Amino acid sequence: MRSKKLTSLALTALMTASLLAGCGSESGKAGATGDKSANGSVEVNHDELYSVDFYDVASNFQGVQPGWYGKIVKDKFNMELNIIAPQVAGDGAALYQTRCAAGALGDLIILDNADMQECVESGLVHDLTDVLSKYPNLMKYEKQIKQFNSMMGDGSKIYAIPLEMNNNGPTAYKQLHVYSYPRMGWDMYNEVGAPELKNTDDLLDCLSAIQKAHPKNDKGDNAYAISMWKDWDSQYMENVAQLTKWYGQEVNGSVLIGTDNSIAPLTDEKGAYRKMLKFFFDANQRGLIDPDSATQDWNSVVSKMQDKRVYLYWYSWQYGFWNSPAKGDEGVNYVEIPVADTNLYQTSDTYYGDGRVIAIGSQVSDENFNRLMEFLDWYASPEGVQLQHAGTEGLIYTVKDGKYTLTEDGLNRFSAEVTVPEELGGGNWNDGNNQINQWIVASCDINPDTKEPYASDMWDTSIEMNKTKTTNEWSKKFDAKDDVDYLTKNKMMTVVPSINIALAIDSSDISLIRKQCGDIIKDASWRMVFAKDEAEFNKQWDDMTSQLKGLGWDDLVKFDTEKYQPMIDARKAAK
Repeated sequence: MRSKKLTSLALTALMTASLLAGCGSESGKAGATGDKSANGSVEVNHDELYSVDFYDVASNFQGVQPGWYGKIVKDKFNMELNIIAPQVAGDGAALYQTRCAAGALGDLIILDNADMQECVESGLVHDLTDVLSKYPNLMKYEKQIKQFNSMMGDGSKIYAIPLEMNNNGPTAYKQLHVYSYPRMGWDMYNEVGAPELKNTDDLLDCLSAIQKAHPKNDKGDNAYAISMWKDWDSQYMENVAQLTKWYGQEVNGSVLIGTDNSIAPLTDEKGAYRKMLKFFFDANQRGLIDPDSATQDWNSVVSKMQDKRVYLYWYSWQYGFWNSPAKGDEGVNYVEIPVADTNLYQTSDTYYGDGRVIAIGSQVSDENFNRLMEFLDWYASPEGVQLQHAGTEGLIYTVKDGKYTLTEDGLNRFSAEVTVPEELGGGNWNDGNNQINQWIVASCDINPDTKEPYASDMWDTSIEMNKTKTTNEWSKKFDAKDDVDYLTKNKMMTVVPSINIALAIDSSDISLIRKQCGDIIKDASWRMVFAKDEAEFNKQWDDMTSQLKGLGWDDLVKFDTEKYQPMIDARKAAK
């Protein structure tokens, strides 16, 4: 799922030859005392409950994994996952430094590439070199794993496993939808005349008409065109950073990287970060921004989407909070609406990984190390991956003649309260979903048991179910089978290779500059969105850039320009 933290993480690697995946078999159920691991080669004892401290920068949840997924892990491995989530804990940077200083960041660790490289150099990460070959599911991605680790430490050892890998190839984009793009309810778009949108001004005109016609949802709650949240912000305002992709640039640290392989400062007056800040400012001037935006978190926005209190979606995973075949037949599903002057920055499927990695802490005992490796191999197995990306058979999907088909609960699991039977863990399905929120294997990879992607929306049965009044009318109007087809045919999207290495680590001086500049950018960005008028917006932008200069911004931009240049080189080589 993608309620995970959105970051500009699809980074770089120097790749030449195509990397072909090996073969492996699925892990089975773990046994009792002294049983061999599912791969049949490593002795693992499951007698004692193992509470795994799991430091996880991707998670939106802190505490012990609950519900149905927690029960599966407990039953299979006699293990509970105690998730430590820096983006939930408050001061994530302080938490990271404190735990690193103590010499035990976590038993399992998910970090961004650069931080993992730092932890390897600090001796906080376990060496996997001599054991990887014993785990067949991880070995399916051996070449990707080795390629990434060739740039860690001295390049001869394996410490970390890239996340979101697939075996579709380094330049493939096989998704049904693009990641970030304007999306609106088909019924409301048609209600206001289905206007042609030439630019973001036209988009705001359309949203203004929709909100004027529907100031409240059917329950009588206030509704807004746009609702935002702060808790995903890193070095900048994340809601803005994701929309820069509409206009051909992706935010990476202090720079904007373009589909044309250019690198420019985030503060570029003509850059997409300022452009999309201005888009949100203009929206607020029209009364289109939810006034709760500056104080609410992601979970609050999810509730509003489920109640149709948000009229603009901007990324594909939001579909799950509203869309369904039944609503599609009513004509009320959300769909992409083309904006003619966009040139979408779309990364290919993350063959080499997405810029985050998972590792085992160096302080774990030999026995617990074997248990964690067993878990990771299962996590990369067809059984483990299918559970992550679809859920449990019976409740979420059924299997007939080898074909997976979503049940009614499966169709509605993100948009409604789906109760899980007690024997499966009880509670609400969403609450019990995998809170690790990051996978070794991407949902677009092919399940060898079904010959279809793991992602439930990409199953043949789901594609057929989703051919509704909405999709049929959309396809007729825009003369395309889906948004990927439309944007490709109209040359409104550039797919850039998604390749992955550990990048240069910040020095202590750069780290301080980045932290100070990030705080200024986030604060100023939110104030600019809610500025009283355009003069104040411009003044705040100028004040922000002036403050950044005084904090060493030019040095940071120079560092990031050199840091990300290998991505440009690798991207050119991968085509």
